[in-house]
Amino acid sequence: MISPDAPRVAIVGGGLAGLATAVRCTILGFNVRLFEKRAYLGGRAFSFMDRETNVEIDNGQHVYLGACTAFRAYLKDIDALESVHEQDRLNLPVQRDGIMSTLSWSSIPAAGMLPSLLRYRHLSWPDKLRVIRGMLAMRFVNLSKRGDELDQITFRSWLEGGGQTASAIENLWNLIVLPSLNDDIGDVSAHAGIMLFQTALMGSGDDAKIGYSRVALTQLADEHARQYLESHGQSIEIESGVAGLTTTDGRITGVTILNGEATEADAVVLAVQNTDIKRLVPDEFAAESFVADAESLGTTPIVGIHIWYDRQIMEAPFQAILNSPLQFIFNVSEMQAAEDDVGGDAGQHIVISLSGAWEWAKLDRAQLQERFVAEMAKVFPVARGAEVVRFVSVKQVNATFRVTPGSMAHRASQRTNVPNLYLAGDWTDTNWPSTMESAVRSGNLAAEAIAEQFRDELVTS
Repeated sequence: MISPDAPRVAIVGGGLAGLATAVRCTILGFNVRLFEKRAYLGGRAFSFMDRETNVEIDNGQHVYLGACTAFRAYLKDIDALESVHEQDRLNLPVQRDGIMSTLSWSSIPAAGMLPSLLRYRHLSWPDKLRVIRGMLAMRFVNLSKRGDELDQITFRSWLEGGGQTASAIENLWNLIVLPSLNDDIGDVSAHAGIMLFQTALMGSGDDAKIGYSRVALTQLADEHARQYLESHGQSIEIESGVAGLTTTDGRITGVTILNGEATEADAVVLAVQNTDIKRLVPDEFAAESFVADAESLGTTPIVGIHIWYDRQIMEAPFQAILNSPLQFIFNVSEMQAAEDDVGGDAGQHIVISLSGAWEWAKLDRAQLQERFVAEMAKVFPVARGAEVVRFVSVKQVNATFRVTPGSMAHRASQRTNVPNLYLAGDWTDTNWPSTMESAVRSGNLAAEAIAEQFRDELVTS
């Protein structure tokens, strides 16, 4: 248990960033009080009970890569590794116009993705050679030296400058970029795109493999973290929105909850989305650069579409679809261990994940159902005769921040210039795009910054 005399840390926000901050603060020996305005933890990685079927479903499909070392370590800390599944090595089926091909990591580790690229049916031979040359060129880009320069241009323009064609960009480069960065390759920075490929596909086979939760997201993000924190005597207060921060002589001294209760703290962490920062920061600190930085980062929507069929439509756990609005499709019946008999014993629950979904976020449920049931029938012949038992759409309008050119300069440090005030969130400066990995890294960095502050004060005193 944590000493009652240890410094007190108040964390505003119970998403992955806030939970990671709380877990790392616990490991470092701080007392934690975490406030979450909603009735569950996990932030944008949550699940909910579908009112019609009473089945717990995720707000959207979340996957991670083996390169997400901080996220995997966090799962280990909260004893949740048994609730996830990871591929032995990368294996991604990709379908275009009825033709299936696969991007995979070779069983010969030194060969990497090269054999599957040479077999990849959605690129012409000239484009395959261009892609290989592009990846070789990318491998030797030094982001620590050229990061600022590459953050000023789009990834598409960088690729085109290196000879990549429109078909290569569509059939390979954007296939990876769009779901990973939640934005089109023509809108993300070259820095973000190169970082993605260097990290995920140019390291070891373990870096490239895909992992996903075998349980509903709230069970993964909420229950395991809650059990860990409460077993260490930490306080978690859900449905406790924070109205603002309290100050004394220019220092943050605690938080005020919406019910008017004031809580004192030795340090406060705002573990919220960038869109919530300005509302929470006192007027006396509104001119601080991190407030403007948070407002400067745009956001991108994701739409998740759940369809229950009365029969099996697809066999693989997931696959990508080119030349179609479907993007990525996940076989939830295969991926999750929970019983889900909405479509009957022979039924199947699938999720369509739509990234950069401005067009789809504008449509209502009926319009989405009409469009995407028809699209599924185009791609999967068996779906043409199948009955749709249930259809649910979930829209996250501000799902992720945008890694557009120039965005690096607006990713604030976890340690602010305001005494005792810290930031966590995937949008802060973690050198990762908007992912679960970035959220966890931000929480770790915030907790370590707090520990450094208190070490400094102890040395000074």
